[in-house]
Amino acid sequence: MDFSNSLLKTETDWTDAWLTAKVIRPIDLQWVQYLQNHTNTSDEAVLMAGVLVSAYLGAGHTCIDLNSIYNGDLAGLEFDPAPNVVLSSWGIASAGDWYDRLSNSPLVVFAHAGSVTESNTDSAPLMLTESGLLYAARYFSFEQSLLSFIQLQEVKGRRQVDAQKLAALFPNAETRELDWQKIAVANAASMDFSIISGGPGTGKTTTVTKLLALLVWQSLDDANVSVGKTVPRIALAAPTGKAAARLTESISGAKQKLDIAPHIFEAIPETATTLHRLLGADFGRSRFKHHKGNPLHIDILLVDEVSMVDMPMMAKLIDALPTHARLVLLGDKDQLSSVEAGNVLGDLTFGIQREKVTRAQFTGLADSLGAEELTLLSRQVIEQAPAIQRHLSLLSKSYRFNDQSGIGRLASAVNLCQVDRTLNVLRSGYDEVLWKPTDLVNEELDIASLAQGYKEYWKQVRQRTSPAQLHSTFSQYQVLTAVRQGTFGVESVNDSLEKYFYRQGYIESQSIWYPGKAVIMTRNDSNTGLFNGDVGLCMPDEQNVLRVWFILANGEIKGLLPSRVSSFESVFAMTVHKSQGSEFERVTMILPNNASPVLGKELIYTGITRAKQYFELWANELILQGALKKRVQRRSGLTKAIWKD
Repeated sequence: MDFSNSLLKTETDWTDAWLTAKVIRPIDLQWVQYLQNHTNTSDEAVLMAGVLVSAYLGAGHTCIDLNSIYNGDLAGLEFDPAPNVVLSSWGIASAGDWYDRLSNSPLVVFAHAGSVTESNTDSAPLMLTESGLLYAARYFSFEQSLLSFIQLQEVKGRRQVDAQKLAALFPNAETRELDWQKIAVANAASMDFSIISGGPGTGKTTTVTKLLALLVWQSLDDANVSVGKTVPRIALAAPTGKAAARLTESISGAKQKLDIAPHIFEAIPETATTLHRLLGADFGRSRFKHHKGNPLHIDILLVDEVSMVDMPMMAKLIDALPTHARLVLLGDKDQLSSVEAGNVLGDLTFGIQREKVTRAQFTGLADSLGAEELTLLSRQVIEQAPAIQRHLSLLSKSYRFNDQSGIGRLASAVNLCQVDRTLNVLRSGYDEVLWKPTDLVNEELDIASLAQGYKEYWKQVRQRTSPAQLHSTFSQYQVLTAVRQGTFGVESVNDSLEKYFYRQGYIESQSIWYPGKAVIMTRNDSNTGLFNGDVGLCMPDEQNVLRVWFILANGEIKGLLPSRVSSFESVFAMTVHKSQGSEFERVTMILPNNASPVLGKELIYTGITRAKQYFELWANELILQGALKKRVQRRSGLTKAIWKD
């Protein structure tokens, strides 16, 4: 980049080196140059801090910690020269000196609750906290919005739970063993704000469906079965169209298993929507239709796959929530964090303990559970816990994977960062788990083997099966990659697969669009109503006109002419990040043959838990071991603020 006209010209060695190493992006410098021009600031120490704030935002962090960075803890980013080396060359001998320089800069405002809102961030572009956290002002505003919401919830009283209705929803609850799904429902029903976390197959959807049934049942007059006057308005939402469609399917299936009165059954919605649709996305603008001045018209909001929700979206969701409404968050705290900045679910559940309740929770549950259940639960009480913990429930018993399941054991070992145990599971010969070690020297993939999983899909393409059936078949198998670029990246793997399919005669033309082409949206599209992450399959319609068929969040099929589909990429392989919110019968996951900042136990765990019946891992042992030892941690002020007790 040419710095000749930039105020960042007194010391550019560090910016040049960081740009070359791609540890910062051109946009990081452009943002700081804008701030420079805005205030006519030339202090390099302040400008470096601004560059770092922007770079760390790009890496998913909502702030930087001056003390950590000065002391060399760079949260996985590899700067050369290191920031503290450059700062020292400018005479800044400690994080305290850096803090003082920032405190005196017109670019920086001392942060406190209410000191900035999203609307006045131009006058206060950087926010500095007393503890040395430095934010882009918008992200400080987002974080404060969420903290204020949580603090408000912590002073609210508990709602009454009908013990008889709760017991009726759990008729098989054993008195010798605690039913943690029942406890989660009882706890969430007594709160305006609750979080239920659990891994795959732990019954999260079953649990929240019973929760909704209980809330509807309690709100209706049993003697008056006419629905409409007192039935709560319930909304179901998820971050992506795929996740919303899956929530729709799961809630519908869970409802069928409930033995409840018809008027309660009908009052529980089955159709989920995306968060963007729920809030009323105005494409091309950052503001949603629904906000504090025009809140959502709902009484209960259930959001699934919350690990995918970034900090800005969560703040906007909270902003649009009516003050009387209940909010139930559902997700797996151990999955990958959101693509954009923040680790909301991870921060909120940071100190949660398995099969434990706080003293406040136990006291609140006293009127909801039976005597024998309370006796058992009394042995699981934590006497001292932060207030946030009373809003949390953790489901750990898997109903999908038993003790002998290879996938279950593998996911558990990876989640606990147990390297030897993980390798033992991979080598143990489980029918549903296969490990194919890759060669660090020979960077070639066995594309023919990868392609075998799509044989049934191409068979149905030739038979011109219905779009709905084709989607069902396509979702049976998925190739996942950890990275985008390189031989083992999603772009190269997709290209290789399509070339293989063409050589085998599955693809009948070299046109961009052909029968069987599978794509995933990479941006929201206001013209078509499609969202980032929506998957489309290309097939002729009844008039033999090629269309791209998408399954919407409500389960409907939408066919578009290819010319109307923009911002897409092939999806015979997808990144693990894009796979969140989806499940497949069989998964093959490919790790790169070199270390990458994105490789960590969370990514591997997320990839494994996309598989329901069969999981195959293509990875070099050394790369795998390195990834298993690494937990990806995102910096924010949430964890300390919420869990400080």
